[in-house]
Amino acid sequence: MSSPRVLLAISVDDSTPRGSGPRKDYTVLATELRATTIDRSHVRRSSVLRRLARWVGVAPLQAWLAFRERGHYDVIVTDGEHIGLPLALLLKLARSKVGHLTIGHRLTAPKKRPFFKWLKVHSHISLIALHSRMQYDLAMRTLGIPAAQLALIPYQVDADFWCPQPVAEERLICSAGLEFRDYPTLMSAVEGMDVEVVIGAASNWSKRRNTAAGAALPGNVKVASFDYAALRTLYARSSIVVVPLDDIDFQAGVTTILEAMAMGKPVIVTHSLGQTDVIEDRRAATRGAEPRVRPPSLIRSFAEEAGIALEPTGFYVPPQDPTALRRAIAHLLNQPEERQRLGAAGRQTVERLLTVDQFAARIGQLVDAAAGREALAPLWAPAPAA
Repeated sequence: MSSPRVLLAISVDDSTPRGSGPRKDYTVLATELRATTIDRSHVRRSSVLRRLARWVGVAPLQAWLAFRERGHYDVIVTDGEHIGLPLALLLKLARSKVGHLTIGHRLTAPKKRPFFKWLKVHSHISLIALHSRMQYDLAMRTLGIPAAQLALIPYQVDADFWCPQPVAEERLICSAGLEFRDYPTLMSAVEGMDVEVVIGAASNWSKRRNTAAGAALPGNVKVASFDYAALRTLYARSSIVVVPLDDIDFQAGVTTILEAMAMGKPVIVTHSLGQTDVIEDRRAATRGAEPRVRPPSLIRSFAEEAGIALEPTGFYVPPQDPTALRRAIAHLLNQPEERQRLGAAGRQTVERLLTVDQFAARIGQLVDAAAGREALAPLWAPAPAA
């Protein structure tokens, strides 16, 4: 049987020359799926679409371009619900039978809920690939999406680019990213500590506000932005990577967490509502002013299925708890052997379960399912939490 014909709609401009940074998931996906790609540059090529984009945005127009090509493909893959939802609406209006797989990041955002609750566009999404158990549960409980249309797979990182470097470790903490970051709590936690703190407050895709901007910085804190090579060097120099998060219901921070793990660094991350699926913490509950019990992580489920024993890779701390965060930082700064052990376990976990190539292969299996050629593995469609 021949491979399904796949159209891949991605939310970036893939027409620019590639530099020496990490491999992108969409380029690996395009190769794995042998897909034709629609990126943002396809909108820019048309003067009419460029003008329309000022009013409706680029993603809906990419959905329209994918919709027009539906007759030539077995499955359309969208790399986020911002493209996937308008495409599903168009497919529903046309009563199209083409397979449609979207990668879901935060289905529960207020502006997305009407698509599911009122318009019921999931009738024309064959599968939604999620990487957060919280989003999986909320998709069924609050959005009414049937379990048969949901699949859980871990997120990804390029473990070849993000890898340990021959750089001396310093008494340095780093953090990076913009998506729902709680940098004020980090600054409060480290104020007066004998440690340098560098925050890379930038993102190649997030439009969230920089919570480190305009703040009165403690004397040991610096805020800057870095390209990929410079960020890799910053990770390598650091003793610990901290990912402070707002208490949000999806996996904000997952990219930074996986990059740090791939670099062999211990990670301290906020135990938010949605961020419980990556870091392995030897403690069953997150300690702090308001302790939280964590559900089994998605990565642990995949590891158990593969017969892989996971080791601890870092610590969770409660949201908006600078005292708990400071305590975790101080502990790891004073325990070099534990830092090394946690970092090595993180690197091993990435190599075994979380590479971008493994992610693309899993999406490939979901594409076959969306095309009606393969059933989902039980782990990818688990029963809802009790």
